[in-house]
Amino acid sequence: MKSIVVVYAGGKTGYRFEKAFDSKSAFDRVIEWSFLFESSVQTLVFTDPDNLSFVNKELSNIKNVSVVTKENWTNALIASETAAAQASFKADYAVLAWADTPFLNKALCLEIEKTHVQYRAEYTFADGFALGLTCSAADKGACSIIAALAQDSQKASGEKAASRDALFSIMSGDINSFEVETVIADKDYRMLRLNFECTTKAGFTLCRKLYEKARENNLSLESADFDIYKISDLAERSAELLKTLPSFYNIQISAKYNTKSLYIPCDRLSQVKNLSDMKLEDFRALVKKIYEFSENAYVSLSLFGEPSDNADFKEFACEVLKYPSLNLFIETDGLNFSKETAAAIAECNSRERVDIAVRLDAVDENMYSKINGTDGSNFKKALECVSLLNGYFEGHVYPQFTRMKANEGQLESFFRFWNEKTGPSSGKFIIVKYDSFAGLLSDEKPADLSPLERNPCWHLRRDMNILSDGTVIMCRTRFEEACGNAFKASLEEIWSNLTAEVQSHIEQNYCEKCRNCDEYYTFNF
Repeated sequence: MKSIVVVYAGGKTGYRFEKAFDSKSAFDRVIEWSFLFESSVQTLVFTDPDNLSFVNKELSNIKNVSVVTKENWTNALIASETAAAQASFKADYAVLAWADTPFLNKALCLEIEKTHVQYRAEYTFADGFALGLTCSAADKGACSIIAALAQDSQKASGEKAASRDALFSIMSGDINSFEVETVIADKDYRMLRLNFECTTKAGFTLCRKLYEKARENNLSLESADFDIYKISDLAERSAELLKTLPSFYNIQISAKYNTKSLYIPCDRLSQVKNLSDMKLEDFRALVKKIYEFSENAYVSLSLFGEPSDNADFKEFACEVLKYPSLNLFIETDGLNFSKETAAAIAECNSRERVDIAVRLDAVDENMYSKINGTDGSNFKKALECVSLLNGYFEGHVYPQFTRMKANEGQLESFFRFWNEKTGPSSGKFIIVKYDSFAGLLSDEKPADLSPLERNPCWHLRRDMNILSDGTVIMCRTRFEEACGNAFKASLEEIWSNLTAEVQSHIEQNYCEKCRNCDEYYTFNF
């Protein structure tokens, strides 16, 4: 049987052409990997005008590689072009991978191919491994059917920008019509959420660190012949790999609250609540540092305070949206969020990058007053704010319910009301678990949702919490512990100060607060 290998090299260029792996780039390594398949008669690179010059330069001395260039790749286009290439080269199936994944594993990918041929599958993939270590295989007939589905019943999936699961995302709408085979990992690594790709800065940082860490541990990543389980276990044990770059910056721009919610320890955060509002000029410099350090991240304006109470709130929000790869998150009580403010933020023309949670916690005035320690009439204001904001940011506004013993009886009613697609939030809402701040507040959880096995804290691995004076605290719970000042030190230096704490979690060595905290399994974005 004959095959072709399809390598997708479109979209954001990122770092896939950086010579970071002993003078080779991720793209170089993927092209080398594509020649491992004895059944392959041709390697094809799908790319676009933005990447074409890079691709041509890298392939200048390489034969048996064809380049297909399209302006805008979609899932449907990947399916149709793959089907066309299979027909052109009379191939029985295609092996597919992305050009930014430098650590595609030879043994695993050949096993996927073997399984695909042996069981005459229409689509074969691996499950349980970290992203970027495996490929997929698709039968020639299946690709033609998938391309047809993408133009018809699965048009919504087909029209989406090219994604790593391009073919599967279209198939999933009619999955029972396909013969699908899976190569399953002996150990499930999915919970680590490791993405070995070189398009984002975080992924590229992870790949570079893995390459270095493997060498330190005498595990070669020079070629695709590495032991995938030893490499995955190495990543699981290393704080430097589990914690690459912050993806969520939680920033305090106001220390004031309009409510005294039972789940906010505002009266016990004396060193926090006595701070002044953050100055806009300090924030501007901070956001620039965030962009330069992480490139892609969510910036929240809601750490320990009501952000809309800052006189320059809308300017803070718009400052984040000036950077195209930063997303804005706002958690608000909705009591002072004006129409003018909402309109000003919406005018930044970045509505898809704004998410807003409005704290309600109830379905009536009495419960709202009980939970939030404010007059019940404010419940109507908060409800009106949901409708107001959804008018500007439809589908990105979330009525929020912090689940507690006190309001557990209203959880189902809250769900039923806000789940309606025709409702004030277009069917969007958030149910949040109660956080006692490691025992600082009383235990009001109606149920224990923690996993059977503890994982290294997601917040230590992904979040950076910054007070209004620039102080970076260890986390929301360990707010007394400073790791540096974001106005004075580099974010890279501050972020590195958290690495030892993550390693302690990997080794299950917890401080008293962490031992009593159950926020470790939750994460933001």
